[in-house]
Amino acid sequence: MRGGVWEITLSGKRIVSVIDDERDISQLFHDALCENIDGISVVAFNDPIIAFEHFAEKKENYALVISDLRMPGLNGLELLKKVKSSNLNVRTILMSAYNFEEDKLFQQYMKEGVIDSTIEKPVTINRLCQRVRDELEVYQLALNLK
Repeated sequence: MRGGVWEITLSGKRIVSVIDDERDISQLFHDALCENIDGISVVAFNDPIIAFEHFAEKKENYALVISDLRMPGLNGLELLKKVKSSNLNVRTILMSAYNFEEDKLFQQYMKEGVIDSTIEKPVTINRLCQRVRDELEVYQLALNLK
């Protein structure tokens, strides 16, 4: 780990990023995805601004960004909007322990395709991995159609 960033980069692999300001959660999700899903490079961040800088540098290699909703500096909604504005092909998942279904900005971003899916915390590792597999499958199908 360097600077709150866990990274396993494998040449030629698509990047999946996990952003959560709680170190334990980002580390747990990073490790779970590395152990359970083949064919991806996983990066985890505790700082959404650093996460977006990494994304901006390597956006063509990204397949999926998973972000917590509530974080200091840049919340998950705005982070995912910046991600989609930079690369429409990237899939996005918003996570939260809070009920955001009633939030008007959330609803707008769902309609606009800024948020592809959601995960309610707490989440089991099996459910997290299945949601990631589902989003990666949609990502791959979209690439194949081009």
